[in-house]
Amino acid sequence: MCAIFLCFWYYNRQDKATLAFAVAFAFGAIGFTLNHFVLAKDTLANAITHNTFYAAGLYLLLDGIHRAFSKKMPVLILAAIGTSSVVGATIIQASPAELSQRILWINTLQGCMFVVSAFSLWGIWKRNWTGATTYAALLLCTLNAMTLAPYNIIRSMITPETFFQTVYWGTMNVISTLSLLAMGGSLIAVCVMQRLNALREDAERDFLTGLKTRRAFEEAARQYCANRSGDIAASLILIDIDHFKLINDEYGHAAGDAVISAFGTFLMRQTRSSDLAGRMGGEEFCLLLPGTDMLGARQLAIRLKRTLADLSLAQLPDHANITASFGVAELGARTLFEDAYPMADAALYAAKTRGRDRVVCAEQPEDPGRPIRRQRYPVPASQPDTAGARIAS
Repeated sequence: MCAIFLCFWYYNRQDKATLAFAVAFAFGAIGFTLNHFVLAKDTLANAITHNTFYAAGLYLLLDGIHRAFSKKMPVLILAAIGTSSVVGATIIQASPAELSQRILWINTLQGCMFVVSAFSLWGIWKRNWTGATTYAALLLCTLNAMTLAPYNIIRSMITPETFFQTVYWGTMNVISTLSLLAMGGSLIAVCVMQRLNALREDAERDFLTGLKTRRAFEEAARQYCANRSGDIAASLILIDIDHFKLINDEYGHAAGDAVISAFGTFLMRQTRSSDLAGRMGGEEFCLLLPGTDMLGARQLAIRLKRTLADLSLAQLPDHANITASFGVAELGARTLFEDAYPMADAALYAAKTRGRDRVVCAEQPEDPGRPIRRQRYPVPASQPDTAGARIAS
C-alpha cells in the first residue's frame, strides 16, 4: 500500500493526500513489525513504541481522507484522542493491570477517532462511488474497533499467558486485515479517479486560456441544445480577434500567446458562470448563452467589444489596440448547435468583411424562446450602423 501511494505522489507532488496515505501505511507496517518481531511482548517499550506508530498512522490516514475529499479535519480532537491512546496504554502497561484493559483502551480510543471522522466526513458518499466505498470502509473500521474488539475482549477475559491462543487474536487479525484491505482499496480507487478527472480536465481545458477546448465546448453545447426546453431562449456569439496574424508577425508569437491568454481571461470575467465559453481554435472563440435572446446577446457582444478597447498588455505597445469581430445567432425552439453555429459563423464573416471591430447579428428565428433575465449593461449610445446589422440566415 505504501509503495502504491508513493507512486501516486511521485507523479503529482502537489497531492498531499497520497503522501499522507503512504506514510500512514508505512507507520502501520513499522508498528506491526516492532510489536511482533522486534520488541519483547508485554513490555513498556513495546507498548509505547508500537502504539505511537499506530496512532500516528491512523491520524495521517484520516488526514489524507479529509484532504482527498476537501473536508475540514478536526485536527485538535483527533490529535488529542490519538495522544490519549498512547498515554493511556503506557500508564496501563506500567501498572499491574490486565492486558485486556490496555487492548480495550487502545481499540476504544482509536475507534473514537474513526467515529469523529465519520461525522466530519459525512456526505462524501453522495459525491461519487469512490466516496461511498471509502465511507463504507471507514464504517467497517469503526465497527471493528468499537464493537467487535471490545466484545471479544470482555467475553474472553484475555491474559498475557493466553492472549495469543484466544479466538479474539485470530479474529482480530482477520477483521483488521479485511478492514485494512477495504480501506486501502477504496483509497486507491479515490486516487485513480482523481488522476482520471485531472487528465479529463486537462483534455477539456485550453492550456492558454483556461476555456474549454473546441471538442469539449461542442460536446457540452450539443448536449445542452439537445436537452434544453424550447421555451427558454439561448444564443451563440462567435468571436474572432482582428488582425491576429499581424500581432504575431510584428511582436512575436510570445506576444500572440499573451493576447490569446488575456482574451480568455477577459471572456471569463465578462460572462456569467452559467455561460459556456470555449476556444474554437487559433484566435476564434465561442460563447453559448443559456436563457439569453438575440437582444441580450447583442448587448453583451457590444459590451465586450467596447470593454476590449481597455485591454492592455505589457507585451504590446500602447498604440496596439486589440479589437475583435462578433457574430451573433439566436437558437429557435428546435434549433440544434449544428444549426446555430453556421449562422453565427456567417454573421462573423459578415462582420469581418465589413471592416472588422463590429457586431453583426443573424436573422432572428421564427420560434424564439423566452429570455431569462440577466444583468443588463449599458449599451454605448453611439454605435456604427453595422453594429446592429442583420444578415440572412
